[in-house]
Amino acid sequence: MEQAAVYIGFFCIIVIFGQVFNKWVVPLALILTIAGMLFSFIPFFPRVTLNPSLVLNIFLPILLYQISAFSSWQEFKKNIRPIGLLSIGHVLFITIIIAIAIKQLIPEIDWALAFVIGAVVAPPDDVAIVAIAEKISMPARVISILEGESMLNDAAALTLFRFALAAEITHQFMLIHALITFFAIIIGETIFGLLMGFILGELRKRITNPSLHVLASLLTPFLVYYPVNMLGGSGIIAVVATGFVIGHYYSTQFTPQFRLISRAMWPAFSFAIQSLLFLLVGLDLSSILKGIAVMPLKPLIIDVITLVALAIVGRFVWVYVSWPLFRNRNQKMNWPALFLISWSGMRGGISLAAALAVPFLPKVINGVNARDLIVFLVFTVIIATLVLQGLALPWIVKLMGIEKVSQKERYSDHLAELTARKSMISAVLRWLKNYKKQIASDQKLFNEAKLYIELYRMEKLKLIARLDDHTDPLLHDEDTEIAEDTSLQLQIIEIERTTLLDLWKKEKINYSVREKLLDHLDHRAKNLK
Repeated sequence: MEQAAVYIGFFCIIVIFGQVFNKWVVPLALILTIAGMLFSFIPFFPRVTLNPSLVLNIFLPILLYQISAFSSWQEFKKNIRPIGLLSIGHVLFITIIIAIAIKQLIPEIDWALAFVIGAVVAPPDDVAIVAIAEKISMPARVISILEGESMLNDAAALTLFRFALAAEITHQFMLIHALITFFAIIIGETIFGLLMGFILGELRKRITNPSLHVLASLLTPFLVYYPVNMLGGSGIIAVVATGFVIGHYYSTQFTPQFRLISRAMWPAFSFAIQSLLFLLVGLDLSSILKGIAVMPLKPLIIDVITLVALAIVGRFVWVYVSWPLFRNRNQKMNWPALFLISWSGMRGGISLAAALAVPFLPKVINGVNARDLIVFLVFTVIIATLVLQGLALPWIVKLMGIEKVSQKERYSDHLAELTARKSMISAVLRWLKNYKKQIASDQKLFNEAKLYIELYRMEKLKLIARLDDHTDPLLHDEDTEIAEDTSLQLQIIEIERTTLLDLWKKEKINYSVREKLLDHLDHRAKNLK
């Protein structure tokens, strides 16, 4: 009961901070991390340590499934080359240079343990990147690449982490065997994830009860993750593969009611977990500092600065050296986009969870247990990259003029939406005209079809006028246009809602009728915003 009350309190903090700082440029994720750090020094504040099992076995499958199931497979496929270079190549590169640096800075640490630290620090955190990218205007291709990287880099890093930790504990390591196992895991998990995606998709599309479908949706990542994890794999790639199959192939086959629930449920669920994770990362500060209290300050500062510099600069080196491979025939990567990808290397809760998963080691370095030192070093890299890179990212986007690129993309998307709606309406009009001929003998249906034709014809004329009005994307203010276009419709919906509630108060309709009509109005209003 006490533990439940603590977590309820944490979610209250998230809601309060989210509302207070809603309009800030600084992402809520960073604010919660800093708040957690400050709270950790308050004597009476609840002491909650980030549970590695909770993060790696519960949070991670949910977050990765949510990202993959709601991501575009076409965009992922289009950017597969840079995604592969970042999620596997970059992780290997950073792991190696961090391990070499650790070995030079702290000679008492053996190579296996140095690679443990390298593997833990290597992957930028999907939670951190997505949470920050969603808050600011970044180019669509950059976001697609970063999201794609975030879905796969944890698998590569955690697999390397397991190999290095096993070598540290058993004092045995065979490079060829490790490499074969590494790529076998990637291939095996991909095949298993795709297979499970089709099996679970076929089962779920037969579920017509929305409540049961929601439950099946929540179970999906775990039904894929745990079997693979129990067999020695990471489970992460399998979850991502399943998410892509469900999102790309089966989501359109599910019932409309479930799709509406799913679009509201998963982002809210993901936001709650992400926010809690950032808060818990910050709350670990005081306990981590206690673990290294007896260690001399000067070597610690040197170690931390070196690791942070390598984590940040190493990503720039990798991205710019492998830049020729980022290009393809259809899409060229300009230097502002490359800079954004290089700068977006924030570490987060996944790295800390992996560090905390390191068991107690019978090794003391400058009076500090090796595990406590690892946790401290990883924590400082997380905080430094989150605060330094996370806080600077919105200003970098603005300084480099990338907002104009995002404005062009929003304009292009808006234009594509209007064109698609016009095509959809044209198809409906063609069908209605044929349908009207078929039911000419039924006067009631004929008049109804005639009314629909007039309504859709008016909507088409409106769309044509809006399309003709679109000229220069930089002069086109999409937000103002949408606001003007929806203002009248929202006012009409509000009048309908007021009238409906008045009928309810006068007891002229019952509760079920009120809820049905209110739900209809809410969907109309939601689609306008």
